[in-house]
Amino acid sequence: MATGITREAADCSPNPPSKPRVGRTYTQQMRTRSFARVTALFAVASIVAGCSAANRGSPKPPLQMRLVKSSAEGPCSALPLTSDSPGSACNRAGTITYELGESLVVVTPTSVTRDGQDRQTVNAEFDKAGASKFGDVTGKAVEKQLAILLDGKVLSAPVVKAPLTTGNVSFTFATAAEAEKVATKLGASLTP
Repeated sequence: MATGITREAADCSPNPPSKPRVGRTYTQQMRTRSFARVTALFAVASIVAGCSAANRGSPKPPLQMRLVKSSAEGPCSALPLTSDSPGSACNRAGTITYELGESLVVVTPTSVTRDGQDRQTVNAEFDKAGASKFGDVTGKAVEKQLAILLDGKVLSAPVVKAPLTTGNVSFTFATAAEAEKVATKLGASLTP
């Protein structure tokens, strides 16, 4: 070399290799390390975001409303009703078969609670838009049997006596265990 600088001194990298380079260069190694750090940072951020989303509560499942054409007591073998077309559906216990009309509306509760005193009641609350839809459907179904479905099974099938326009609906079940199942499915919180 004309400058009198040895090959080792000419290598200006911050961590010059002590052995001859084989395979990847220093720059390639640093890129790999940087990529690994970014990947680890992204993984931690995803975990933190997932935990905070879980703490906000999961969305409530929607409730579908249909007019009841007929019903028959006895074992029900109908599959959960998943289309908007008319069809058959079982109650949650599988003891009643309902023949139902087409879907009239789908509404999603914004809040679901279970009364700590009355273990057999589940309360659902709807936002303004949901309350309006619920009121419209129940207004047109006065003196008719209206099925309310959860996951394709009949949750309740009352005869509507008056339009329900307040945005609040209470479901009362035969047993506390049945109420607990529905409350859990709807993501209910317990009120004192």
